[in-house]
Amino acid sequence: MKAYLDIETDRQGNISVIGISIGDSGFRQFVGEDITTHKVEDYLCQAKTIVTFNGDSFDLPQIKKHLNLDLMVTHHSYDLFKVKKKLKIKGGLKELEKMYGIERKTEGVNGFKAIKLWEIYRRHGRKDALALLLEYNKEDVLNLIPLEEKFNELIREQNNDDEF
Repeated sequence: MKAYLDIETDRQGNISVIGISIGDSGFRQFVGEDITTHKVEDYLCQAKTIVTFNGDSFDLPQIKKHLNLDLMVTHHSYDLFKVKKKLKIKGGLKELEKMYGIERKTEGVNGFKAIKLWEIYRRHGRKDALALLLEYNKEDVLNLIPLEEKFNELIREQNNDDEF
């Protein structure tokens, strides 16, 4: 089974949100103090593969650093950023979503704005800022699913072309 994962961090690199989607178990977010090694490990134990976008360079090392949880050892990693590079496709996650018609309600929110939303929530208790951050994270996670499907389709097409 696959887990789709994305994290958000604060300005210091501390993890503020971890979003995970696993098949029938559905989508779950861990936020702030709710983020513990045990909770994340317990939720991910049902998955064999973790799908991310640039997770090998960012998300998984941050989880290892802050939660002492080495998901690169316990799970197979499928980093769509690396797949994109092999396919010789340019662009970040948001550009790829637009390219492949993957919808996003949180248009205009990016990693920097996500940090600001967390700060607004922490400093002023604004639940609207937290709600937008959580929606942004959820879209980052759930949009990995159609992106992976598109990449797999492109890989199959490429392999079929190689046969001729």
